Amino acid sequence: MMLSVTCDNCSTDFYAPELPRRGAICFKCHIQGIQLKFTYGREDFHGPTIRERQEKQIADAKMGGLKPEPVGVRWV
Repeated sequence: MMLSVTCDNCSTDFYAPELPRRGAICFKCHIQGIQLKFTYGREDFHGPTIRERQEKQIADAKMGGLKPEPVGVRWV
């Protein structure tokens, strides 16, 4: 048996087998209220690339008098 529920935000009728856990809010209004944010790794999307960070690290090591070499073939 499906219930006819009216959304509290936009007054749209939607059907559900029971009252959703989010209450009498349709899925469209529920999604608009969700904000996706970065918890970890924001610099991986908005900062320098891995290759640019690698090149900077090698350049800094050379300026410090070290001879940096990659650890292996698959070194990132």
